[in-house]
Amino acid sequence: MKFLYLFIIVFSFLIFSCGNTSNSTKTLNTTSSAQKQAVESIRISNEDNFEVTFFDKGFYNWLKDQDPKTDFYESSLEIKNLQYVSEWNRRVANPSIYDKNLYNQKIDYKVNPDNRYGLEVNYELYQYFRFFEQKHEVLLKK
Repeated sequence: MKFLYLFIIVFSFLIFSCGNTSNSTKTLNTTSSAQKQAVESIRISNEDNFEVTFFDKGFYNWLKDQDPKTDFYESSLEIKNLQYVSEWNRRVANPSIYDKNLYNQKIDYKVNPDNRYGLEVNYELYQYFRFFEQKHEVLLKK
């Protein structure tokens, strides 16, 4: 009789153990695929053919916690963005010095009386540069 109870306990333990192994494998696979989706596309554009796309994770969640664009003036954002873009493009041009995975594209941003990008583009571009500095712990603007 003791042998029967022992057999049932061991058999139940083996079945229970096999079921748990299967579940933890599923969890590991789910975690693995979530880690692969670590990049999101950040598209900043307007109707006048200006478009830049960055691939970074977390920008839109970070942006929700920033000052609203109504707190900024377009002209001050243009000046800041010109400084940021100038440094960014300098780093793109020097891949032996700067990580080409971080600085992988030149940004064609030129402000003049005939070429204005609007508050929306200037605000998002400026905020992206701030996000980039914080996330990657680098300074683009001195």
